[in-house]
Amino acid sequence: MNDSKQLTSNSETSLFVILLVFSIMAYLFLLFSVIGVVIILVLWFISFMSNGLFLGQIRSNGVKISDSQYPFIHQTVQELCREMDILKAPNVYVIESAGILNAFATRLLGRNFVVLYSDIFELIEEEAEEEVTFILAHELAHIKRNHIMKQLLLLPGNLVPFLGSAYSRACEFTCDRMGAHYIKSGERAGNALMILAVGKRLYQSVNKDVYIEQLQTEKSFFVWLSELLSTHPPLPKRIAAVETFMTMREKTYFPAPRKKILILSLVAFLFIVGGVGSAVVASIMIPSLASVSEEERTFTDGEVTGVTPLMEAIMSQDEEEFESHISAGNLEAIDSDGWNALHYAAQYPEKEQMLESLLDLGMEPNAVDLYGISPLMITSRNGDVTKVELLLEAGADPNLMDQDGWTSLIYTAYMEPENREEIYEILLSGGADPYHVDESGYSAMDYAADAGNDEDIRLLSE
Repeated sequence: MNDSKQLTSNSETSLFVILLVFSIMAYLFLLFSVIGVVIILVLWFISFMSNGLFLGQIRSNGVKISDSQYPFIHQTVQELCREMDILKAPNVYVIESAGILNAFATRLLGRNFVVLYSDIFELIEEEAEEEVTFILAHELAHIKRNHIMKQLLLLPGNLVPFLGSAYSRACEFTCDRMGAHYIKSGERAGNALMILAVGKRLYQSVNKDVYIEQLQTEKSFFVWLSELLSTHPPLPKRIAAVETFMTMREKTYFPAPRKKILILSLVAFLFIVGGVGSAVVASIMIPSLASVSEEERTFTDGEVTGVTPLMEAIMSQDEEEFESHISAGNLEAIDSDGWNALHYAAQYPEKEQMLESLLDLGMEPNAVDLYGISPLMITSRNGDVTKVELLLEAGADPNLMDQDGWTSLIYTAYMEPENREEIYEILLSGGADPYHVDESGYSAMDYAADAGNDEDIRLLSE
């Protein structure tokens, strides 16, 4: 599934690149000496053995979820893996937790594992099945994004103060997004995170708005420092972020981190490592690190930069603002992911008038973002019949491909919108090729077959 724009936090990618640069530098430095090679091997061996022994305890004492042991959870895991394009489902275990509410994903010798603490698992008996599904989807997202192997690769980069923990927090934001997206409920996602704050009994009676405002008014130095050192964002920030992403909440501001300390720590590390080459890297990376602090301070739908007032008007469906901004021109401006106003009009308003107005003004219907996604792909996967018709009438190409070779027809078959039969008919009438295969060699009919949609296969093959 190609949902890079929506589901991946910007800061995760930028921080990964920064950490990778420093880790490679550290590995190269160590490789210049025999003792350095020994240090690398010893560190990897210690990590491997400790993880193996820990998993050995879980596998020998935990309860493994299977088709004969809690089959409904087993089925949920299988369905999530299919939706998330995880080819091999991980082994899932439940272990006694002594009242601790937690879950985690890990990996050993090429095999993935998800471990649920028993108090999380018991939420099923509290009629909180969707909250448990969110937690499962969150952990599966770590596997989908390959966070476990990346963390091992980036170990030397964690020597840079605050950087490793910032990357880990960014990964958590991404996995929260993915979890909420796949259960299709921002409310349940927020509830699951609230459970981690106050437990499985009290979470329903907590006022989330007041809980989030509590952190907004917190100015303590030690609160700020504890967040910089933590591998997980504060729960109020996570709840605000996931509910904003699911369009349940307006943008939420928190006290800004003191970016100067982050930058000074980075510069100090570079000074120790030394060299002109390191200084060059710093000149490139410091602006990225500053933008990371900004991202953790403000959550907006999509967490992208460069969103214009016109795009804001489209997202908020403010017709008066929309009319004032389209008359000012600058229709082709794009955000940091390459979306222009037409992409936003394809995604956000429930009605099609804004999209129609932009097309009437001559906006290019085949404009693509950094991932090759066009407005027609967006409306097709959302199942918006009227918008699909408008874009095709304006000249949108139904066979345009994104970076993975996906067309509008494949998006429709994979995302399975409720009125996909109408979308199929419109796209096929517009010249869409049902036999086109993507980079993985799959066609729209293949994805429909994987989902067990026999009627879809019939419609696509006619």
